[in-house]
Amino acid sequence: MANFPSTFVNAVLEHSDLVRLIDSRVPLKKKGKDFWACCPFHQEKSPSFSVSADKQIYYCFGCHAHGNAIGFLMAHDRLSFPEAVTTLAEEAGIALPEDSPTGEQEDLRPLRAILEKAVALYQSMVAEHLPAQEYLRGRGLNADTIARFELGYAPPAARFLSQRLGNDASSRRQLLGAGLVSSRDDGSVYDRFRGRVIFPIRDGRGQMVGLGGRSLDGHEPKYLNSPESALYHKGRVLYGLHQAKEGVRRAGRVLLVEGYLDVITLHQVGVDYAVAASGTALGDSQLEMLFRAAAEVLLCFDGDNAGRNAARRAVQMAPEHLREGRLLRVLFMPDGEDPDSLVRQHGAAAFESLLPGARPAIDFFLEDLQHRHNLAAEDEKALFLHAARDFLKRVSDPILREVYEQRVQDLCGLAPVTRRAASRVVRKPSLNATQGPSLYKTALRLLLHHPEDPAWQTLDRDLLPFLFDSEPTVKNLAGALDILANMTHLSSHELFARLSASEHAEVCYALVMTDAGGIDDGASTQLEIAGCVARVNQRLAAARSHFISRAADQGGLSALSEQERAEMVRLSRRGRRKDV
Repeated sequence: MANFPSTFVNAVLEHSDLVRLIDSRVPLKKKGKDFWACCPFHQEKSPSFSVSADKQIYYCFGCHAHGNAIGFLMAHDRLSFPEAVTTLAEEAGIALPEDSPTGEQEDLRPLRAILEKAVALYQSMVAEHLPAQEYLRGRGLNADTIARFELGYAPPAARFLSQRLGNDASSRRQLLGAGLVSSRDDGSVYDRFRGRVIFPIRDGRGQMVGLGGRSLDGHEPKYLNSPESALYHKGRVLYGLHQAKEGVRRAGRVLLVEGYLDVITLHQVGVDYAVAASGTALGDSQLEMLFRAAAEVLLCFDGDNAGRNAARRAVQMAPEHLREGRLLRVLFMPDGEDPDSLVRQHGAAAFESLLPGARPAIDFFLEDLQHRHNLAAEDEKALFLHAARDFLKRVSDPILREVYEQRVQDLCGLAPVTRRAASRVVRKPSLNATQGPSLYKTALRLLLHHPEDPAWQTLDRDLLPFLFDSEPTVKNLAGALDILANMTHLSSHELFARLSASEHAEVCYALVMTDAGGIDDGASTQLEIAGCVARVNQRLAAARSHFISRAADQGGLSALSEQERAEMVRLSRRGRRKDV
């Protein structure tokens, strides 16, 4: 779990209230012992999204979304794992570990606070400076948009900010740490942003991390961002992501454009799922952030040579990010246009009419590669094949990779790629097939509700793999038991916290949330668990005995080890006991 200790993550979950967390974003209604709402992750008319206050988990019976408080923040608020844990810890008043993966330390709070003060001060300056008003008016921005993106103005005076916010040594250190001022050799400081329109930059959690500034007087550089600092890491920030969250969720896609004003103008006309890289070319971390925000990512570039070179760099790093279910497309603007200019001159409809023309990223790569090689020449065809195959080897989705490998063969006039058919696995009927699945599902249900019962320690976990092929539920039971074996504090709450990151989470969550009545505590439940474990052990003994007997039938008793012969006798005796 990133670099957070598991004990810390468990403590954060223990102190989190999932019902309150979700209800603050999606209004819940209580029905029976659980809470219900229409799912925030897919469109539906009747509620199928269920939240358990007891287990601190959620499950959607429609789209099968599931998780705990951390998972919900990651899916709904589009946060990374460290960001979600940090958010919950701050809400619960739990101090972060000193070696937390976010690098969040106590001394960052004053830096954030002074950034917020600076932004408020810069915002107030717009009304006092005509050049800033004329610039924003000339870009077609209305008052609501200016307020939403917190746009401000830094006057040209060298010490405007430092004189107002740097009254003592501690404040000046904070201004330096936040990247708001720079220092001279004599120890004096001067404002970093002067004569510029200010674009505040917030991270995915909405916390202030830095500023961007555009020069109004022609002073170079034209655009200036905060320096790298404890708060601002330009390679891990997407401008506008905080404002775009609702738009991204509604549209089911996220649009990356090249400039801050492109983002702002698009949001103003309703294309509110646009974001931009922050002070750097698109990098791996930012591309992964885009895919965390939405499964479909559109990369929008200017149509000039610089835009096409930027597209090549972005697509070159794409293959490892192209996992199953993800779409990455590339869109080029008409010559001489960018999203801001196009929307201001022709309106939102003109921009949105371009979106269907976005090309799959791998199509763009292959077409661009093909333009640089003459496929009629055999030696250049070989170079093309080398480059294309090297690129496709890195594609994470095997089906997508196979589709494009065939495309490359076709482009080069080569024979189709032959695939060895997957061998068909014929599963034999399970022992006691009419009763087995319900027995193992019952065992899993009881385990999820009562992991603390000592009877689970007597279940023959080592024999469970003998039923994996015939009884799929047994894999989930084995996974839960493996997690349980490594837990020091045996509780249903902690078991679900551990399950959330496992492949068995969906099945387990669905089983518990379907069990509307729950399971009563008491002596009757203990007897039920003990009886269930005894029956599971009998089935496991029979399965192991059957496996050894079949090995003996195929290779004779001599094919069995002495231990296996003794085990066959022992298991056969156990199997003759009456099935309860």
